[in-house]
Amino acid sequence: MNFSLTTVQVNWWAALIGGFLSFLSPCIFPLLPGFLAFLISSRNRKSAVWRAFAFSLGLTVIFVLLGIASGTFGMMLSGSKRWIELIGGIIVIVFGLSYTGLFTLPFFEKGIFIPFNRKIDGFWSAFLFGIVTSFAWTPCIGPTLGAILTIAATGNSLNGGVLLTIFSVGIMIPLILAALLVDFVNKIMPAISKYQRQINIVGGIILIIVGFLMVIGKLGILIPA
Repeated sequence: MNFSLTTVQVNWWAALIGGFLSFLSPCIFPLLPGFLAFLISSRNRKSAVWRAFAFSLGLTVIFVLLGIASGTFGMMLSGSKRWIELIGGIIVIVFGLSYTGLFTLPFFEKGIFIPFNRKIDGFWSAFLFGIVTSFAWTPCIGPTLGAILTIAATGNSLNGGVLLTIFSVGIMIPLILAALLVDFVNKIMPAISKYQRQINIVGGIILIIVGFLMVIGKLGILIPA
């Protein structure tokens, strides 16, 4: 398949939205207060944001490697791009339906918080904590991560790395803002949690639309020429 600029743009937006939806997922967002308390050991906001950024970079390293691997797999099957897109679209639709709550994929039901066995007191410890946590979060954010990896498989290694970088940014931005505004976030979390179901449904619908457009080979129509 020959990617147009509009198709690439759609993929980028899908990756960014996928990262944001992963942050709001029911197995990560409720853990946010405890997670922030563990990651942020001081009230120095500059230090808190720096650690949150380092943690996000740790997540990004693993996700980007997954993206490159997915893109490389797609390159190995370059003669079957249309079939990859077709099958990938069906997989994304299944992930979307799962995200709406119509059914569950058992492997993706629970998130895990891994206690880090060293003090989070600097950039590198927060970075290592991000790497460790990425493995724990991968099953939890499986529907959105899996959908973006599936899209990455329709491109190449570079495309896969870029998509997962953007996906990580979708997680990184709200996480850094949460660290910067931790007191405010703790206050509004109960209100946001009331709409968790609606958030999941909207996210699922977005994935279903992207998957359907992949199936029919019309992903680029989401962005006008």
